[in-house]
Amino acid sequence: MAVIGKIRSYSGLLIAVIGIALAAFVLGDFMGYGPTGAQNLEVGIVGKSKIIYPEFESRVAQQVENWRQQTGNQTIGQREAFQIRQQVWNQMLREVLLSKEFESLGLEISPDELTDLIIGRNPHPSIIQSFSNPVDGSFDPQMVIEFIQNLDFMDPSMQNQWFMLEEFIKQQRKETKYHNMISKGFYVPEVLASIDFQNKNATADIRVALKRFTEIDDTLVTVTDRDLRNAYNEHKNQFRREASRDLEYVVFPVFPSEQDRDIIRQETERLKAELENTDDFVSFINVNSDQRFDPRYYGRGELSPEIDELMFDAEPGTIYGPYEEGNAFVVAKLQDVQFRPDSMRASHILIAHQMSMSAGPETTLTRDQAQQKADSILTVVRRNPARFGQLAVELSDDPSAFTNQGDLDWFPDGAMVQPFNEAVISTPVNRFTVAESDFGFHVIHVTGKSAPTRKVQVAKLVRNIEYSNQTYQRVYGQASAFASMLREKKDFDEAVEEQGLAKRVVDNIRPMDNAIPGIENPRGIIQWAFAERTGLGDHSQIFDLEGRFVIARVTKVREEGIPQLDEIRDEIRDIAIREKKAEMLTVQFTEAQGNNLEEVAANLGIEARLVENIRFNQSNLQGFGNEPAVIGAAFAIEPGSRPSPVKGNAGVYMVEVIERVEAVEPQTWANQQTQLKNAFRNRVPNETFRAIEQSADVEDNRHRFY
Repeated sequence: MAVIGKIRSYSGLLIAVIGIALAAFVLGDFMGYGPTGAQNLEVGIVGKSKIIYPEFESRVAQQVENWRQQTGNQTIGQREAFQIRQQVWNQMLREVLLSKEFESLGLEISPDELTDLIIGRNPHPSIIQSFSNPVDGSFDPQMVIEFIQNLDFMDPSMQNQWFMLEEFIKQQRKETKYHNMISKGFYVPEVLASIDFQNKNATADIRVALKRFTEIDDTLVTVTDRDLRNAYNEHKNQFRREASRDLEYVVFPVFPSEQDRDIIRQETERLKAELENTDDFVSFINVNSDQRFDPRYYGRGELSPEIDELMFDAEPGTIYGPYEEGNAFVVAKLQDVQFRPDSMRASHILIAHQMSMSAGPETTLTRDQAQQKADSILTVVRRNPARFGQLAVELSDDPSAFTNQGDLDWFPDGAMVQPFNEAVISTPVNRFTVAESDFGFHVIHVTGKSAPTRKVQVAKLVRNIEYSNQTYQRVYGQASAFASMLREKKDFDEAVEEQGLAKRVVDNIRPMDNAIPGIENPRGIIQWAFAERTGLGDHSQIFDLEGRFVIARVTKVREEGIPQLDEIRDEIRDIAIREKKAEMLTVQFTEAQGNNLEEVAANLGIEARLVENIRFNQSNLQGFGNEPAVIGAAFAIEPGSRPSPVKGNAGVYMVEVIERVEAVEPQTWANQQTQLKNAFRNRVPNETFRAIEQSADVEDNRHRFY
């Protein structure tokens, strides 16, 4: 059981999603921005390799299943689903790119090597983690052998998960070999160690005078088309970009009207009268409330301020409301008062059956058989309490029992499922009992309780304040009227002004972004903005996004790559102006009179400042900011030579090197060489993959599907 539970943590069940995929294609085509045609099944293209939608979505489904097992939540939100798709994309991209490297180098994992990684002297960490002794944490290779021997008789899903674990181990081992090959190929000669040592330890003292670019007004600088073209050719690569869009949009939020609120309040009043006369309040609330009956008991200060004091001073049966709590009308009924502990401690042995929530493919017990087994265990532990931990390890279907021997530690009242929680409440400390929950039968050992305090059980009838269909249609009509104005070729801004709307703007949206201010889950809008059929100036259909209607318009289109000069003319003009200013300031320095830097600075009306103990490997010039060019000049200009002008980030500097002190070199370079090697090796995994990715031809088409 321990092995099965741990192996499951590496991968989820394979889920068929082709039907869902086909539905998505049809819907996407109907909406006007989805993929159409067999050729558009490619979620991504990496060189000559293709990542196909069914394969990608299958991997996503595996990760979703992992997420469900790890979190215990069956419903996944759109934000979590988006993050999982991002993770799967990164994982598949890595596999494709590195596989090409492995193939070109002939990197393989032989059957003998895989066997050694599983049952050899130094097995893979995943194997050690999965097959460790739950009592003392030691690795037991015999458990691995027995598991493999029985693999043919296991459920197909478990076999599949084992094979996936093997593939994970093989892939990781290949990556380790690949990185080791690169690391071992890195050699640090003494001369390189010496240069690095001097860069980190040699110092220089300099005197500098600065003429800032801001001293020359832009209007005094003449920039020709040739200047612009030269500046563009020199700097265009720094403007390389992803595809992006600028959008403007209007939001029509759907809020409950006063009439909606009055109707819901009146309905709550009517239900309150029925609640006062019902005997089965639990069923009544579960049928009529927007929240199911919560059986927990509250301590003082845990209820909302509206009812906290009232409920702790009232008699059972007291009803109060309706009152507003959050976005709902609530009627509260004091159902019960008890003295209960705030926290408890217990251990348990879980016995699952085929109909329980904790059942897995290996679960064979019926409910009656599980109950009989739990009762038998109860008899054993009552006779011999010391055996409880051992039996939890051997028999419990709770995976955590393999590490904690069933001990759940301290937990607050109400934290566990109700049958378990109430069984612990009603059972004295150091006694045993059995309780049934949706997870199966629990053999429970109560090991501790805090002192009891007064607590109340409050039944709440909750009616959410929601907009009516009439309100929804009214707001949709407003959005439709705005859309009609756009279809009639009315300017977006004119339509906004005519309807008295507030226009919002968002810039530089990228294909796989997942955020637009004021909009939850905006992927549909972003997908539309990057669809092939969407062009500059186009406006969208009406998006219905969780209680708000949105209509958007594309105001700017930027394609991937280096933009043309006209697209970044203003930015290039700023660079060209700065280059011209640098030439003008350099002339001012060279034409200024003076025998030394202080005299030159005085004649120019500026200050010459001393900066000491500069090191080559730093980029910040004390008192001036980030100026790597000036620091570089401090180690290139000979001390005592004529001051030289240097173009920096803030302006043009006149630099005079006063003194440069070489570092005293060590007798041996072994330590420096080792440090450089280790620094390189630590960067190999990330830097290598980044280099491969940048050199690869990667086409990311995910925005067509999600």
